[in-house]
Amino acid sequence: MADMTSGNTVPDRYVVVIGGMNMDICGRPTSTVVDRDSNPGVVSMSAGGVGQNIAQNMAHLGMPTYLITVYGDDENGKTLERSCAANNINLDYAAQLEGRRSSTYMFITDDTGDLLVAVNDMEICKEINPAFLESRLDFINGAAICLLDANLEPETMAWIGEHVTAPLFGDTVSTVKAHRFDAILNKMTVLKPNDLEASVLTGIGIADQYSAGAAAKTLLDRGAKNVFISLGANGILCARHENDEYSFKHVPPYRTEIATANGAGDAGMAAITWSFFDNPDRDLEEVGKIAQAASSIALECTKAVPDITVERIRKKMSGEIEPLLDEVRTA
Repeated sequence: MADMTSGNTVPDRYVVVIGGMNMDICGRPTSTVVDRDSNPGVVSMSAGGVGQNIAQNMAHLGMPTYLITVYGDDENGKTLERSCAANNINLDYAAQLEGRRSSTYMFITDDTGDLLVAVNDMEICKEINPAFLESRLDFINGAAICLLDANLEPETMAWIGEHVTAPLFGDTVSTVKAHRFDAILNKMTVLKPNDLEASVLTGIGIADQYSAGAAAKTLLDRGAKNVFISLGANGILCARHENDEYSFKHVPPYRTEIATANGAGDAGMAAITWSFFDNPDRDLEEVGKIAQAASSIALECTKAVPDITVERIRKKMSGEIEPLLDEVRTA
């Protein structure tokens, strides 16, 4: 196992991401798919995984970013290491495990880019366990923010809730994994689900910004301090519970020329994290606008992680459109 050996100087303020890093392998046919046959097309490989994608966005936004993850000593692992170095993601507190396969996500789309089938080989992520994190606890607790993705096992999530004192931010990843945050909702400074994930967490069907407000209030009542529910083309619902008062803001989307649907959620999560890192007292609606601007930039880019910067976010915000929907009303 190789880890924590570089001796690099740690900056005064930094952020930690605890989560998955995959090698993504994508196959996209160039014409209509023929089942059970060889289809001409394009095969691409890139660094992925929710934790890594968010960390890469965060590093692009200028935050000193440490990704605490595991990966193998195979060729994919070496490629992932190089990608992190190129994108200023620090792996000093990650671990390369001998004789293990790196986490890999292989997927096939149709000729339009819609997913047909995928195989995820993420067994190695189970090694991000309490014993692994305990030796890194002092460093984690020294972070300005500790961001979690829901690829972590439930017992690891529970351990983090009991031992990590740094402000916790969470991305719920999927409807299948969202419930992994149940046990630590009362420890979350920020939680960012999409509408489907928030519905699973609360049992409230979300059809508009009003039902999203009801779901957000449920999550606030369960202890989360700030909740940001992505509503896709309908924007983002922002909610906060502070000093026994509830605040709700709905932020509509920016005008966007969509190139791909990939990466918008990860960019939004990174932008929310940057907002708190830059100014933890920032107005709730302003945080939502920052998140929406970042998501818009990601939607206009064909890469899973866009070339995002704070300057680009500010330029996107400076041309914002008039709200399409009213602010959230809650009982």
